[in-house]
Amino acid sequence: MTAKRPRRTAERILDVTLAMFNRFGEPNVSTSQLCGELGISPGNLFYHHPTRDALVAGLFARYQADLEQALEVAATDTGAAAAPEEPTPGAPWWQEASPTLAHLAHLADALAHTAWVYRFLFRDLSDLVSRHRVLEEGLPPLLRRQAQALQLALRALPWRGPEVDDAALAVWAGHMLASLTNSTGLDGALDPREHLRQTGPHAVDMAVGRALGLLRPSLAEPDAQLLGRHLIQPTQLGMDPWWLAPAGG
Repeated sequence: MTAKRPRRTAERILDVTLAMFNRFGEPNVSTSQLCGELGISPGNLFYHHPTRDALVAGLFARYQADLEQALEVAATDTGAAAAPEEPTPGAPWWQEASPTLAHLAHLADALAHTAWVYRFLFRDLSDLVSRHRVLEEGLPPLLRRQAQALQLALRALPWRGPEVDDAALAVWAGHMLASLTNSTGLDGALDPREHLRQTGPHAVDMAVGRALGLLRPSLAEPDAQLLGRHLIQPTQLGMDPWWLAPAGG
């Protein structure tokens, strides 16, 4: 049996950089801290990634590739399959939803998961974009693609009452994308260094719940009722829900 090759140094540097950027924020991590965490010399770091911009560009390339894959996988799940008569234990709640809501929830989950993995990007998005040209040029098209995918999935949903026009769908898609990408940033204000932050799956589930919760008043039944039951679960509120804090507390 062939022994597994160790990860190349350049890739290992990006792995550690991503973990530290996610925990402390990109501006708060120095190259000397990265070298200490990696156990390598500054010369070795700069040999593989000559500048700080190169580190950010390398991580952004990973984000772009992972996002493309997430969009592709979500697009293949068109929601054509009917909901099972009996829920599968451990399966996501949306398996009981209509095919169109299940498709939207799957898409939202894929986008939120990718944003969570690269959450340093959305910690202070405007500042990061202003300092890194690769993000200034590359991130807006990716955000637009995500909003367009959400709007397309929204258009297929059955609604309560009058038909929802494209202008309203575009607004909803924008709000949903903001929630899916920035939700962890709001939670992070309570725990800047992630000592108590929700685990990845829980944080993603909460972000999806917040995004889909915007639609509940306008969703047709039984989807509205199903979504409502999910949103009142204790796990959707988190350990310290900032939006339920008492006034002045």
